[in-house]
Amino acid sequence: MTARQPGAAESHLGRRLAWARRENERRRRAYETAARAWRRRAEHLDRLRIEADGFHGCALPGTALPVPLHDGEVVYRILPTVELVEATARHLPGLPVPDLALAGRLDPTEGPLPAGLRVVDSGAAVVTDRRVAFVGRDGHRDWPLRDLRGPAHHPDRPVTLLHRADGGTPSGLRMPAAGAPNARFYLTLAHAEATGAREVVVADVEALAAAHRAARPRPPRPLGPADAPVERTRPQRLVAAGVAAALVLLGATSAGTWPATAESTRPTAGAASAAGSTVAPRPGVTATPDAPPTDPPASGSRHHRPPPAAPRPDRASAAPPTAPTAPAAPAPAAPPAGTDGPPATATPDPPTASGEPTPSTSPTGEPSPTGSPSPPGEPSPSATSVPSPTTPTPPA
Repeated sequence: MTARQPGAAESHLGRRLAWARRENERRRRAYETAARAWRRRAEHLDRLRIEADGFHGCALPGTALPVPLHDGEVVYRILPTVELVEATARHLPGLPVPDLALAGRLDPTEGPLPAGLRVVDSGAAVVTDRRVAFVGRDGHRDWPLRDLRGPAHHPDRPVTLLHRADGGTPSGLRMPAAGAPNARFYLTLAHAEATGAREVVVADVEALAAAHRAARPRPPRPLGPADAPVERTRPQRLVAAGVAAALVLLGATSAGTWPATAESTRPTAGAASAAGSTVAPRPGVTATPDAPPTDPPASGSRHHRPPPAAPRPDRASAAPPTAPTAPAAPAPAAPPAGTDGPPATATPDPPTASGEPTPSTSPTGEPSPTGSPSPPGEPSPSATSVPSPTTPTPPA
């Protein structure tokens, strides 16, 4: 037995199920990555909250420090690799200002030095409960915490400027981006402890931890086949549809079935009027059987095809004369099979005035001409006129 081929509905459902599986897996991986990052940040903020509440420095006896400590001085943070930077002017736009807030300043990234700053020296630094001491290749520099307006942390670059209270040119430290969050926290905590603003730092860290707890990532909702997006038409199908439409248009144009082509082959009303205005028959007059066709119609249409000739009425069936009563324009009779030549179309004259004589016919049934009589053997000019509309002529 041959296996049953899956239908279009089953194939469509299979594609939707495959999309749901792939999307669920992708969302699961993204959620796990975000959850791991959230847990690391939450643990870090918890440690900072504990340190802000109870850390007051450490003595570190027997530890080799870049700078010697004074009596009773304790260490808050050791920065083994830093660079000493200075501002090129006292007041420069774009440089950070002193602030004890840590929100938005715990995630700096590596990058070029901000405009207006230059590197002066490189070395190590120590943050204590009294000062910030830097020791480099060209010398050392100290910033007493009580003489500082506060640390100014750059939000995007791992640079912290130390603004003196006397308003001198600001200078500071550029540290590695990986250790910048902890270095900034302990520097801010040491300055807050020295100036009596420790509660500000504690409240700031609590607010950061609360905001982080509120932003905990949620696991994604499982998706099913109904959540799959609508399939779009493939470009190959669009191209095939365009080619088919072009072929249909080309075939209709070449076969002459286009409406514009069909309309152009029909004679206009002006051409028919010009063709019928060559001979004006009199009412109540029948045509002779041997009458030649009238002159060809005037050139009113570009593609004029001469219609077939009108039927020849019987000579013996001439109708008796009747009084003219403003006949309407007669419709041309259908051409008989096997005849050639254009039909004779005539436009009746308007009713004559009361002073004109009434036309009459000769005893032989032929109409009397309005001008000079025709010579014997030649047909009368009115031979192409159609039968009178008042008395129908039987067909031959």
